Amino acid sequence: MFKAISLHWKSFLLCIVVIIPSAILFWFYQQNSSVVYDKVVEVVDGDTFFIQNRQPIRLYGVNAPELGNCYSEESKNELTKLILGKEVRLTGLQADHYGRVVADVFLKDGTYINLHMVNGGFAVYIRAYDQNIEKMKEMGGIARQNKIGIFSTNCYQKEPENPKCKIKGTLDEKSLDRKFYLKPSCAYYDSVVVEKYLGEQWFCTEAEAIQAGFTKSPNCK
Repeated sequence: MFKAISLHWKSFLLCIVVIIPSAILFWFYQQNSSVVYDKVVEVVDGDTFFIQNRQPIRLYGVNAPELGNCYSEESKNELTKLILGKEVRLTGLQADHYGRVVADVFLKDGTYINLHMVNGGFAVYIRAYDQNIEKMKEMGGIARQNKIGIFSTNCYQKEPENPKCKIKGTLDEKSLDRKFYLKPSCAYYDSVVVEKYLGEQWFCTEAEAIQAGFTKSPNCK
């Protein structure tokens, strides 16, 4: 009983300390201006940073590699070089379920940070509904075509670096929490790309894939 009460209070305190302040801050931004100017004090990775009041900001419409994945350090370093210690303009403010404010981010000279990260292959474009959608798609396509950054052969592979390790460990497109592996005998094997910047990987044996949390793809008989 006491354990249940303790967990209840921990959840309540988490709501007070994290979720409610983020919601109030977002409401304040929305009520006072559609554009916010603030200084960047910390960069977390290639798509997330903190402003002076410790509010986390996420770049809208893009997804950079998680730390530890292929090209994650390069992505973080690029965003750090661009915005750390500088005042940025935040527009199109939205809130996500992690308590972050999602926004289009610009420097004072007009540099559109979201687009810059996609254009340079430091992040991948994800579906977004705004006036910049066509330009983002175009730049993302060019980066992929020219094998830049996350689309380089180091991070975007159809053939393994070790020819003995041909099992592909991939993430489900609809839910990145679901992980599947495919052997060369599986249907659609040749069309599947191992996107290492997403955390996908190669395995030498089925046992290795299973141990890493991957299950056999429904496309494998």
